[in-house]
Amino acid sequence: MDNNLENSKETSTQETNSEQNAGTKDLEARIKALEAENGKLKQSVTNASADASDWKKKYQSKLSEEEKAKQEQESAYAAMQEKLTALEAERNIANYTAVLGASDIGMDADTARTVAEALNAGETEKVFDGIRKFIASHDKAMAEKAMLNNPKLPGGDSTKTVTLEQFRNMGLDEMQAFHDEHPDLYREYMNKT
Repeated sequence: MDNNLENSKETSTQETNSEQNAGTKDLEARIKALEAENGKLKQSVTNASADASDWKKKYQSKLSEEEKAKQEQESAYAAMQEKLTALEAERNIANYTAVLGASDIGMDADTARTVAEALNAGETEKVFDGIRKFIASHDKAMAEKAMLNNPKLPGGDSTKTVTLEQFRNMGLDEMQAFHDEHPDLYREYMNKT
């Protein structure tokens, strides 16, 4: 009986091995079939791409003169639109620059151009920065001009007073202005003359 059991085990093992071999061979056959199918599909894609390229070339060469003219017209229209937009922007910048540089505002040409470009581009922060710079330079220039045009502050020194000798050499208008600004000193100098 042991013999029969061993024979039966060997037979069972052989059958299992042969089934596994058959399964492995079947898997290998399936893999080869799938690889072959994959190769065919790749070739089909390559062929389809080549066909599409051929059709595209044929289509492009068969465009009628009317269609070509339409494409050229659309290209020309797009180019004109770009040029028009650029010209409008330049016109706006020129107008803004002229307004900012006009005598009532008086911005210098470079600052006016910079602010105008920022204004046209919608860059409000740059517009405000340009205006701030202009106001600061304008205020400085006005202060310098005021210092130069003020005869009451000789040499630009606000603490300096008029001497008796300078008072004696003043004209009537200068004395009146001196009286209005320094009434106490005026009375003192008048008593000494």
